[in-house]
Amino acid sequence: MKRDILIAKREKAKELHEKGWSNRKIARYLVASKDSVGKWVQMDESEISCDNRGWKKGKLRIYTPETKRQIIKIRTDLEKQNSDFVGSNVVKEIYENQTGEKVSKSFVDRVLKEAGVVKSQRKKKKGRINTRT
Repeated sequence: MKRDILIAKREKAKELHEKGWSNRKIARYLVASKDSVGKWVQMDESEISCDNRGWKKGKLRIYTPETKRQIIKIRTDLEKQNSDFVGSNVVKEIYENQTGEKVSKSFVDRVLKEAGVVKSQRKKKKGRINTRT
């Protein structure tokens, strides 16, 4: 929702609430959730015009860029040590043991893939296998 529309809805919700409308009725009228209306009604006048919603597109929400760097470093260190176990499960476990922070396996997979340190499996070729030499 655009910022101007959001502010207008907040102001209208506050106005209708002062007239005695219920949150549910306001929500139906403004096409918003009753939970949102409940928050809007409790806002101060200064908070109504302030838009602090969400994250900017493309920004990580939970993990920091430092987390990404550490995960990539762990993977490259494992390869330098010629470890047989360099998969995302192992990297995830080592990261969690070192930092005490939890990370999801899908995040580790994505970071390693973006960094280009994962070897993807080759696609199998369909057809007959020629056994003659």
